[in-house]
Amino acid sequence: MNLRQGAIVVGIVAFTLAIAILGNVLNIGLGSWAVIFVGVVALLIALNTLTRRHGVRERGTTPDPEHRYRVPIPGAELTEAVDQFRSRRGDLFAPSNRIQDGLREAAIAALTRFQGLTPSTANERIEDGSWTDDPYAAAFLSPTIDPPERPLRERLTDRFVRDVSFRDSVRRTAAAVAAVGYTGLEADDRRESRVATYERGTVEEHEPVPRTTRTSVDGVVERASRRTGHWVGIGVVALIAISIGAFAESSAIVMAGTVGIAYAGFAHAMEAPTPDITIERTLSEETPEPGDEIDVEVTITNESNRLLPDLRFVDGVPAGLAVTDEGTARLGTALRPDESVTFEYTVTARRGRHVFDPALAFTRDLSRSSEKEFLVGSSTAVTCEPVLRPITTSVPLRATAATFSGRLTTPEGGSGTQFHSVREYRKNDPLNRIDWNRHARTGELATLQFHEERAARVLVLVDARKANYLAPEPDAAHAVDRSVAAAGRIAATLLEDGDTVGLAAIGPLDKREEREDDEDVEQCWLGPSSGHHHRAQFQQLLATHPQFSTLSPPKSRRWTPQLQRIYRRLSSDTQIILLTPLCDRVSSDIVRWLDARGYAVTVVSPDPTTDRTTGNQLARVARRIRQFDLQRAGVPVVDWPADQSIDEAFARINAGSGVSSSSASTAGSTAGTDSRADAGATSKTGGQGKSGGATR
Repeated sequence: MNLRQGAIVVGIVAFTLAIAILGNVLNIGLGSWAVIFVGVVALLIALNTLTRRHGVRERGTTPDPEHRYRVPIPGAELTEAVDQFRSRRGDLFAPSNRIQDGLREAAIAALTRFQGLTPSTANERIEDGSWTDDPYAAAFLSPTIDPPERPLRERLTDRFVRDVSFRDSVRRTAAAVAAVGYTGLEADDRRESRVATYERGTVEEHEPVPRTTRTSVDGVVERASRRTGHWVGIGVVALIAISIGAFAESSAIVMAGTVGIAYAGFAHAMEAPTPDITIERTLSEETPEPGDEIDVEVTITNESNRLLPDLRFVDGVPAGLAVTDEGTARLGTALRPDESVTFEYTVTARRGRHVFDPALAFTRDLSRSSEKEFLVGSSTAVTCEPVLRPITTSVPLRATAATFSGRLTTPEGGSGTQFHSVREYRKNDPLNRIDWNRHARTGELATLQFHEERAARVLVLVDARKANYLAPEPDAAHAVDRSVAAAGRIAATLLEDGDTVGLAAIGPLDKREEREDDEDVEQCWLGPSSGHHHRAQFQQLLATHPQFSTLSPPKSRRWTPQLQRIYRRLSSDTQIILLTPLCDRVSSDIVRWLDARGYAVTVVSPDPTTDRTTGNQLARVARRIRQFDLQRAGVPVVDWPADQSIDEAFARINAGSGVSSSSASTAGSTAGTDSRADAGATSKTGGQGKSGGATR
């Protein structure tokens, strides 16, 4: 017999004796001092219980599988957006100095890129304050300008709240820099509120929704056991009643308190059962396409001969899937022995392999005073491969000077589709290339020549680093998801035109917890090739390789060794389409690393930025500057706004409207660089009416 069982036996005996005494069945002579002693002890126990309890009931919390996994928004923290502009790294400077230096460099970058100023002229304008109309922002960056006197209310607030004036100056200066960065945009893309927002208050944090677990289990595994303290209050009231009855020598009050003690003792005697349950999960579709709805049916069976009076169940919906409004992934019920219960819900499929987490089960006793938490395993997975549907327009590729790679027209005459020249007829020339119209007019035979076309050798490279899991809304598709979807469609377009296409990725290689094997994860690599088998491999890698996970990896990884491995595998005539959101310095470094080694790189950049706050605007300006610098270096950048499809983004390029959209277009016309940047991209061609591109 353990201590708890012994206490229960003693309590039952004491309760029986108390009832017998109160009912005059048993007479025990007790003096008044003994009665007062019992009352004092009861009161002390009640006060001690209240002190230990603090009015809080301990209960387990359930995850929220009905909400989609959330990702950060670029510029959610203003200081992080400012740090993107700082050239000096490290934390040797005070935070205030780092912010001030970062904003100064941001102002210089915006003035030189978007107003065509030289660095020296930009510095002069910052020193004399003429770069902005905001006097507080001008004084913040210039040591020679005194800020205007603030209103009395702000001065009084600054005396009691630290750094109020400094934080306000930071917000104003960041908004002034964003205003410079937004020059050159179309009127529809330039709302007044974008450059006049000085947000006050904290930025909402978008943490990932807690899941049950990402560790597989077999059967039912207990995870926690706790006392909820549900009936502690009635015990305290009962003890106080006994104490009052003892002091007042009132048997009725003592009897009422004794009944409360009985309830509290009953609750303490109960214990939450350990379930022996099994779950069976049935999916309407195990290999859906992205966007399809999957009906999930879960059957729970009580395999034991014991009643489960209170069972709370939450299914382990994968973090990459979201439950729709049709049904819920949780259930509360009671189960008799050998009884089963079924519930259904619907999820929307997303690209990738999604392994269901172990389900979470809570059991409580009849009194709800104790609770146990269990993980229930059931192996279920959904593999959603992206649809390799060709893009409705051609893919922008670049030509190189050394080779005529790409299905682009070349300077040489040959058997293409675009007219090149006319030459004299030669023996064995094909009849379908003879200029019969000329023969009818002059009687002479001549042969038509067309621009020769050659198949492109292309590597689609996805930048899937942790820093790129960004979106304009916390529950929107993040940039990596959009990049992977676009990679499949780009590959389908190139393969359909007879090109050879490969796939690679840059991103963490850490073993994902949901993987059932213990094999080491290798960097994604599929060499350029063609054919149905190659297409199937391409599609499977996009869906299942861990580097393309729909969930943000737990940590970052060095990117240089991965690029070096890709470099050793590439041939010199391979063109690279890099998909990256360009939201940090590393993305630009990757492009320059590849470009410096002679590869023709085209950047396709899904835009995850927004403009709701000053920090968001500043992050968008930083991204525009990276686009501008890459285009000025001769690297084409296809900007892909979140409200457009990849078809629309490529159609804009092929229509000759430039490589940047109106929402993030560089104002390079002032610096005279737009024409150079646009000339770097050529439409991928093949077939009747397709034209060639410029040579790099």
